[in-house]
Amino acid sequence: MIIKSIKLHNIRTYLNQEIEFPEGSVLLSGDIGSGKSTILLAIEFALFGISKGILSGEAILRHGKQSGYVELAFALDGKDILIQRNLKRLKDSIRQEEGFIVVNGVKQFCTAEELRARILEMLGYPKELLRKSKGLIYRFTVYTPQEEMKHILFENPQMRLDTLRRVFQVEKYKLVRENTGIVMQALRENKRELSARIEDLPQKQQQSGQLAGDLAAVEKKLLALQPLIEKTGQLLQQKQGSLKLLDEKARQLNSLKSQLGTTGAVISEKKKLILSREAEIFATNKEIALLKSQLQDNSDAVAQLSSGLSRLKAFSDMLLSQIESRKSLEEELLLAEQLKSDVESEISRNEALKLSSQQLQQKISLLDSCPTCLQPVSSGHKHKISSEEQAKVSDLSAKSAAAAVKKAALLQKIKSLKSELSELQSKEKIAAGLSSELKPYLELAAALGASVAAAPRSSELAVAEMQAELKLLSSAKKRLDSAKEKLFIVSEKERLINSSEKSIASLKEETRSLESSLGEISAMISSFGDIDAEVLQLRADIDKVNSEKTQLMVQNASLDKEKESVSSQLKLLSDEIKKKEAAKKELDITNNLNYWLDEMFVSLVAVIEKHVMMKVHREFDVLFRDWFAMLMGTESLAARIDDEFTPVVEADGFEIPVENLSGGEKTSCALAYRLALNTVINNLVSTIRTKDILILDEPTDGFSTEQLDKLRDVLVQLRLPQIILVSHEDRIESFVQHVIRIQKEQHVSRVVA
Repeated sequence: MIIKSIKLHNIRTYLNQEIEFPEGSVLLSGDIGSGKSTILLAIEFALFGISKGILSGEAILRHGKQSGYVELAFALDGKDILIQRNLKRLKDSIRQEEGFIVVNGVKQFCTAEELRARILEMLGYPKELLRKSKGLIYRFTVYTPQEEMKHILFENPQMRLDTLRRVFQVEKYKLVRENTGIVMQALRENKRELSARIEDLPQKQQQSGQLAGDLAAVEKKLLALQPLIEKTGQLLQQKQGSLKLLDEKARQLNSLKSQLGTTGAVISEKKKLILSREAEIFATNKEIALLKSQLQDNSDAVAQLSSGLSRLKAFSDMLLSQIESRKSLEEELLLAEQLKSDVESEISRNEALKLSSQQLQQKISLLDSCPTCLQPVSSGHKHKISSEEQAKVSDLSAKSAAAAVKKAALLQKIKSLKSELSELQSKEKIAAGLSSELKPYLELAAALGASVAAAPRSSELAVAEMQAELKLLSSAKKRLDSAKEKLFIVSEKERLINSSEKSIASLKEETRSLESSLGEISAMISSFGDIDAEVLQLRADIDKVNSEKTQLMVQNASLDKEKESVSSQLKLLSDEIKKKEAAKKELDITNNLNYWLDEMFVSLVAVIEKHVMMKVHREFDVLFRDWFAMLMGTESLAARIDDEFTPVVEADGFEIPVENLSGGEKTSCALAYRLALNTVINNLVSTIRTKDILILDEPTDGFSTEQLDKLRDVLVQLRLPQIILVSHEDRIESFVQHVIRIQKEQHVSRVVA
């Protein structure tokens, strides 16, 4: 992990500040209280957010500001990452708002907890160390606040050892032992439970054997019963088959008896119908004879009809020939009407022109000067124009008089033509009416075979004579209509007689056929014998066999029920025995597992834990000694780590309490412990991805000038890609590659060039 930049907005003493971090050693320089440590806290806040007991929102957000944020840009495993965390002041607290993370240009908005989870995963911190002390690894390997540098030296030895065991991941061995004890206790409880469960296993096995014998006996009885049931079933099936055949014969017999009765009834009905039809034929023949006698007196009416029709038809033809000239008269009338209209138009034009000339004469007589040129008009000129217009008026009056004469002649002609047309229309109506009235008489004549001869075209019959002739025809027609109706009735009755005779013949033939069938049916009925007695006997046999079968089935059902009961008991007992046998196997496994855990595993874990702690202790002790010797630069003082990882300082071979060291010596001891701890943790926890960076906050507190020079050697020895130091010592500027100067004015911190 390499930090590239950080942006602070309303964070402690910073309003708006962006700081670029190069690789190599970087010094944050400035006076005490200028805001150097704020940058380190902002880095921790950007990564992990606020945390109760470690980093609070009140310690981060600038006093009096309602909101603020930190943006941290860093490189990790070849990825460029940008994270922003936001703070908002509420009424009684400060809350973390939604932020975002950008990985290689891909932006994702997250809650504060989601951001923390993403960062912890990216940094590769062990999950078992993240549940309680989320920032423990970071503060032991990357950044330890100034006030916590010496805290570990004076911490309770057991608390310090427990903390280090968690960080070194050695605590898991203790946890394994404790969990193993819990498992062994559960195994012992399980052993007691399993032992109680299998206590009656022999008795259950004995019961299972007895039930198996009972089941075999029942199955033997069922096996012996099956042949009897099958035999009874076959016999019953045979009897039922025979009964089915007899039932079919009985149905056929009943059908024949029913057919016999039906055929007799049909024969009787057909004979009655024959007698009825013969009586109808006799009565109809009498009616026909009467109607034919009534038709003998109609010959004079036929002659009268023929003669009258000849005269009326001749009159009708004459009228029709006269009205054929109507079209020419209509055309002539139309032409006369058109000429009259043209004459009227000519008269109207002449009168209009005459009126115009008269008005012009009047205007000229009153005119003194020309309205166009305004020149005076002379009397001679007025007289000339007036004379010309008077001549026009005289000529137009003559033309109008001639047109009036022509109009009068046309009106007389139109009146004459209309009179002729009116007379022709009257004749046309008469001809049409006569034609309509003649139509039924002509049809009747055709029906009676009467001859209608046309009279000559020149014959003229008066209308009155024609009307009288129509009255005579009407009377003759009534008699002939009555005769025509009687002829139709005679024809219909003769047709009915013919149809009835054919029907009677058909009925007689059907009757003979039915009488023949009646004999055949009687013979078939006699051939069946006494079926009813046979059916009764067979039904009694079936009832007996059914009763035997029922008894056998009841016995079989009882045995089946007994078998089912015994089988169910046996299955339940077998399942119970299987469970108890499984419990016995589980008990054997539990005993073996308990023995292995108690006698082998716990001892092995203790040995492993001891060896791991010895290895960690050796490495830690060597590193601590080396860093202490480098920082102190004297052989009179030496340091080591005891079994509880407590620093022990020796002066000239004698142990002295750490509390008795000077301020600079205490700082050297704490820094040596811190650097050794950093190396051991990074070596032990392979997943950590913060091994490339180290942040030191005022690591030289109380150092002498000679001790400050030793820090140069420490930086060279570390050989890390990025080291960030916070110090107010000007001398350290010569030890590092880059310097970032911080200045505070008016309670606002900023970076100065």
